[in-house]
Amino acid sequence: MARLAYAGMLAFVLAATLPLHRVFRLGVLRQPRRLAQAVLPVAAVFLGWDAVATAIGVWSFDPGQVLGWSILGMPVEEWAFFLVVPLAGLLTYEAVGVVLDRRSRRGAETAQKPST
Repeated sequence: MARLAYAGMLAFVLAATLPLHRVFRLGVLRQPRRLAQAVLPVAAVFLGWDAVATAIGVWSFDPGQVLGWSILGMPVEEWAFFLVVPLAGLLTYEAVGVVLDRRSRRGAETAQKPST
């Protein structure tokens, strides 16, 4: 069960944030090119950093807490981390924007109503 720790955490993050797309009618997943432009350059930099740090022994991954599949010496979960977490951040950011916009519009409507 411990081998699922990292993958389970990523699944939990997705399960908690993917519904925001539907609930708030976000456009994040409907714009794959913009999503890739936001996520992939940053992921590439940090994956490179991770690969170097792992290779020179700055840090490592507990083999008992990962699935055991690796790419360039890093577990697949680490690769997924740099896609899942930014996606969750974008979904959360966009959802908060929708909520704040709705509140702002309600406040403006209330301010415009004549007092009796």
